[in-house]
Amino acid sequence: MIWHIAKREILDNLTRFRFALTVVLVMALMVMNAVLFVSSQYPRRIAEYSQDINAATESMKERSASLGELGVKGPGDLYKKPSPLAFIATGADAKLPKRVTANASSGSNWTASNFHYSHSNNWWLEYTQDVFQKNDALPNFTELDWTFIIGLVMSFMAILFTYDAISGEREVGTLSLLMSNSVSRATVLLAKFIGAFLTLMLPVLIGILLNLMIVNASKLVSLDGSEWLRFGIIVVISALYISIFLWLGLCISSQFSNSSSSLLVLLLIWVVFVVLIPNTMGALASGFQQVPSRSEVFRLKQAKLDEIHERYWKDRKLFQFGSPSDNPPNIEALRTWAGYLTERADAKSRFDDAHLDKQFAQVGFTQQITRLSPAAIYKYALESLAGTGFARHERFVQQARRYRKQFVDFIQSEDRADNESYHVYLVKEGLSQKPVAFSSIPKFSEKLTVGSAFKGALLDLMLLVLLALLLFMATVLAFMRSDVK
Repeated sequence: MIWHIAKREILDNLTRFRFALTVVLVMALMVMNAVLFVSSQYPRRIAEYSQDINAATESMKERSASLGELGVKGPGDLYKKPSPLAFIATGADAKLPKRVTANASSGSNWTASNFHYSHSNNWWLEYTQDVFQKNDALPNFTELDWTFIIGLVMSFMAILFTYDAISGEREVGTLSLLMSNSVSRATVLLAKFIGAFLTLMLPVLIGILLNLMIVNASKLVSLDGSEWLRFGIIVVISALYISIFLWLGLCISSQFSNSSSSLLVLLLIWVVFVVLIPNTMGALASGFQQVPSRSEVFRLKQAKLDEIHERYWKDRKLFQFGSPSDNPPNIEALRTWAGYLTERADAKSRFDDAHLDKQFAQVGFTQQITRLSPAAIYKYALESLAGTGFARHERFVQQARRYRKQFVDFIQSEDRADNESYHVYLVKEGLSQKPVAFSSIPKFSEKLTVGSAFKGALLDLMLLVLLALLLFMATVLAFMRSDVK
């Protein structure tokens, strides 16, 4: 009986204008999404990434001529690889920084009586902003990707397919006729859900197939096993997301005796939870989690650097043991300058790390608030699985920080193996001057596994499942208590 009613619903839906509109709209948007991705967005990002990586590699090779120079100047910029699944969820990937700078800044020339020293400041991680705004990681819901096509368009279509599923039949009197045939209400409800779900998933799957064919045909995009698995999980989550709005439509439809009233209420709910909350609550929530401005952080950092400088400048402490460039240098001179330069680098790292952590906390708080919207939950789940947006960027920064320690440990380990070195870290004259085998230098490699991606999406997946179950139970309860006449 379930399948008999479901088949009737499917046939009825297939003959309506809204189905044809859905097919045309989804196919057009999916094709546009894929064409834009393979023709301009991804090739440009991949080309830029390749150029950046080649330049960083050549720079590291030049620095490997001396361990001391490599240790002081650092490993160079660390780059985030563009995700081949960015067509699914662009997120803020285009606006977030694509690199973490691990370079030394310009140094200074120090000249006094019988003293001359030219040095570079020690390297530290600097989180450069390629596109400047208040917080580049704050949510954005305006990209033409799956989070727009399915998150907005298909959620709206799910409402159009269900707003009159029960109220419409009650309005014309066919619902009471159907219920008089010894059919349980649960059977009718489940059959209507199955009919609407299969009807909606047909254009979605056709659109996904076209989308995937265009993307996969591009020689620049090659998906590996891990990415195919994440792609499959995304399709399942998309089906779960659509089912949420189908249950919502059935729930509201069961409470009204005319379809126009149920449509009005559903449109109001859709506008509030799919459009308004994701696009307004984020900005409001960020006001409750304030982050110091970059100029304020710069002033505080500069004040600390000035304090360090004043402390070492007092009593001409930096000059009392001679210059580190003396031949041979005084070991106390090396240690004094190492203390001075290391303190400055550590201070820069502390301020920059703390500021970025506060930005991350602001984004995390904002996402928690916007998760009042199922569209936002769906978006965050897809961003985690596609490897874009805030979740990916936070993992990238964490891996860069772990690499910082790995690189420093390597420099110190190599320096200990040179008996001619003064073993003073971190002044280039205090470290080994011997060349370093380029192949032995640890290279930064960002890892994005299925496990880490799924872990990032787990909370949002659980929220979607919970929301679907709650709406299912609410729909069953509402229909059981409603009048069929």
